[in-house]
Amino acid sequence: MAWRSMVPNGYLLDQFFTDYTNLRSDKWGGDIAGRLTLSLAVIKAVRARVGAEVPVGIRISQGKVNDFFHKWANGEQDARVVFTLLAESGIDYLHLTEFEAWQPAFSGNSLSLVALARKYAPDLPIMANGSLHEPQRAQDMIALGADFIALGRGALANHNWPKRVKDGQPLNPFDSSLLGPIADIKDSELPE
Repeated sequence: MAWRSMVPNGYLLDQFFTDYTNLRSDKWGGDIAGRLTLSLAVIKAVRARVGAEVPVGIRISQGKVNDFFHKWANGEQDARVVFTLLAESGIDYLHLTEFEAWQPAFSGNSLSLVALARKYAPDLPIMANGSLHEPQRAQDMIALGADFIALGRGALANHNWPKRVKDGQPLNPFDSSLLGPIADIKDSELPE
C-alpha cells in the first residue's frame, strides 16, 4: 500500500504555515488557522486524487531546518487550532517532529507536542519523531500518546534498530560525518 505524506518542516507548506515566513494578509496568511489553509487545501486535493484507499498524512513541526527551537506564538491555543483542523481534514495519520520530541512544547506547559496532539485529535494515529533513538525515550513517547516512532539518526546509525532494541543489543552512536558535507550559505553567496 502506498503512503502519501505532505512534508513541511522547511518546505513550501511549512513556509506558508510559519509566522515569520508567511506575512500574507489574505486567506493564505494571518493567524495560525489562516497559515494552515494551504496545507488543508493540499490535503483535500491529495485525498480527492488518491481516494479513500490510500493513507494520507501530514508532517507538522514547530521547529525548522534552520530554527530548531521555533514555537507557535500562542502556545497550546495554537496547538488546539492546528490539531483540531488537521483531525477534521480527513488525514489518516499525523507525523509530528520536534528537535527533542519528549520536551514540553511550550514554556509554562508540561505537555509535549505529541501529548497536545493526542489531547486535541484523540482519534488520529500519531507518529512521533525527534531525537527518539534512545529506546526509553521512544517508549516514553508511546506512553504519552504516540502510536508510532520515526527515527532519523538512530536508524542511520543502526539499520536494524528495532531488532537491536528487542534483543537488548547496544546501539551504535551516530556518526555526523554521514550528513556531510553540509551545504551552508557562505557570506560570499549573500547579496550585498
